[in-house]
Parts: sequence; structure tokens; C-alpha cells
Amino acid sequence: MMIVDNGADWRTRLNLRAEPRKGSEIRGRIYTGTRVELYQDNGEWCTVGLRFGRGTVLTGEVMKRYLAPLEDGFSALCPLVKAQKETAIGRIGTEIACLDPGDAAYVLAVCGEEYFVMIPGVGQGYAPADAFDALTEPQEEVRIVYRAFCVPPGGLTFTDEQTGEAVFLEGGLLLEDCWQITGDEEWHVTYGAGIQRTPRVQGRIPEKMLSSNRSLPFEGEIYACGTSLIACVGETGGGRILRRTDANGDVFFALGDVPGDAVPLDRDHCVIECDAEELLSQAVIGGIVEYIRRHGALDERTHGGRVSDETLNRCTLHASLVMDPDSGTPLHMRAWLEDVDGSYVTGGELDLKTGAIVRWGCNA
Repeated sequence: MMIVDNGADWRTRLNLRAEPRKGSEIRGRIYTGTRVELYQDNGEWCTVGLRFGRGTVLTGEVMKRYLAPLEDGFSALCPLVKAQKETAIGRIGTEIACLDPGDAAYVLAVCGEEYFVMIPGVGQGYAPADAFDALTEPQEEVRIVYRAFCVPPGGLTFTDEQTGEAVFLEGGLLLEDCWQITGDEEWHVTYGAGIQRTPRVQGRIPEKMLSSNRSLPFEGEIYACGTSLIACVGETGGGRILRRTDANGDVFFALGDVPGDAVPLDRDHCVIECDAEELLSQAVIGGIVEYIRRHGALDERTHGGRVSDETLNRCTLHASLVMDPDSGTPLHMRAWLEDVDGSYVTGGELDLKTGAIVRWGCNA
């Protein structure tokens, strides 16, 4: 999730365009302080999504320089509107509130004939723009505030506003998507998959139940499954909430049981080891083999001996990925040669993004 930041002038809106170029069709206009989901970083432009309309998602292109990371903390003034008549506020096909004439709401985005609005103490939803008076300057003392929290040790339980079911989240889990109106005692917290996927749980949690310490150890179970890391982050509706992080950094959520072939991991040492073909591309593997031959890599079992072609041909290349158990993000990647008797021959560290050799054996 990212926050739209158009600067200090509350009247300024960010154009959500159909294509990544100025002058293309405008699909919506977004005010400062609105959360969007980042789908793809294209350099100067980003593809984002906004849950606009009753149960639909509006996607488009915005300029990257107007987006800020949500977890860094942020506050914004939002333009104010007042209802002219009794007005239903909807979200995902349901009505979350009904405004009487004169009731106020804060506008986050405009698309066609609908407003995406925020109502203090209720939440965010959608309503026809013609149900309101003209936009007016916001009140300085009423701001939308974003922060990140951790689930405290022992975990916490709250009610999912979408399903009405109890949700339990494990201690140490980082909650990056939290917002409130200045002065509220509760925070609106969302955790899980993206706005187009499930499960995604959300509810209101008192600040006293959340921890401002962002370095708490994760208390859930962690497993290796192939080249993926699976963390049991909580429970809802009688099922476990699973977060799977693939070797390339992609994150997926699911409800269900841990696969039977998954291997439990020590939370302090989340290491996935496998044959190189399972983790590295053929191009990267070829580059490693060529490096060993070209640089005459030392056979670390010997005193000054080099890895011969004969040794190289009979060895197996292995790879490992060390992952952060709290965030599920990769930290280090290694590759090494093992002889047929299982002995270590030579190895080194690889760049996480490109697979290029950063440091190799005794040649470093």
C-alpha cells in the first residue's frame, strides 16, 4: 500500500490515467491522504489500484513522485463535503452508514459521478457526488493519520468488519496499513492480501492493544516448502491464515493447512537450501560455472589447489536463501559446489536481484 501525497494544498489532485503518459485518459482524481495499492513500479510511473465503486477496483497509472510509503507515518487534510439529503455510504456491495442532511464526510477521490469518502468513526466508502454540497476547505484539527504498529507479544484478537468473525493475529506481526482520524482512540487496521484478493481482514483496534515497537520477534510457526517460506500469521473463521513468500519476493495469502511436505524452521534461522536449478535460472548457473573456470576458483579442501574441470563436472551446484522471519523478505543468497561424497568444494554470495556473484570463496 502507498499514500498519495500531492503536497500541502488540499485542492490538488493526482490524475489516475489509463496509460503511463501525460495527456492520456483520466480515470480518476485522487486527493492527498488516499491509500492505493502498488501493482507495478515502471520507473517514473506506477500501476496502482483503488477500490472504487461498490465492489469494483479502479486501476490506472500515476506518477511515482506523488506516492509515499504508508508505513513511514503520514497525515493529511482532506476536503470536506456535507450531505444535501439522506445518503447511503457503500462498500463492497454493503451499506456501512447513512448520512442525514448536513452530516459531513471527507473526500479521498473523485471518479465520474462518485466520491470515495471517509467518515470519522465509521470508515471509508462510496456515494454519489450529487448527494453532497460543493467541496469546502477542511478543518485543520481533523486529519487522517497513518502509522505502522506491531502485534504485541501473545497476539491479539479483533472482529473482522467484513465477515463479523473473530480474527487472531500472531505476536510480532507488522501491521503497516493502519489509519485513524486525529484524536480517535481506535485505529482502522487492515492486514492480508491485496484489494483484489482474499483473505484480507480489517477491523478497529484500540491503540492500547497495539505496540509501537517495530522490532518484536514473530511468534507464529514458519515452514520451508520447496523454495517458499510459509508463515502461520493467525486464524479466522476456524482456519489458519498462511502467508507464503516465494524466492523472488512475491507474497501470497491463503486460508487452510500447511502442506504436508513443508519443513518446520527455526524462526531465528530461516534458510531454504536446495539444488541450484530450483532457485536459480539457467543463465545464472551458467555464469557461476563460467566464473569458476575463468577465475580458477580454489578447491577449499586443498592448499592452493584449483577446481579442475573433472571436479567441476562431477560436482553438484546447490543454493540457499536466507529470509527474514518477520517480513518474509530475502536477506542473503548463496551458491556452492558439493562433491559426490557431500564435501564442500567452493562457494560464494550472490546478488539477490541479479544472481551475479558478489563474493566467491578464497578468491574474495
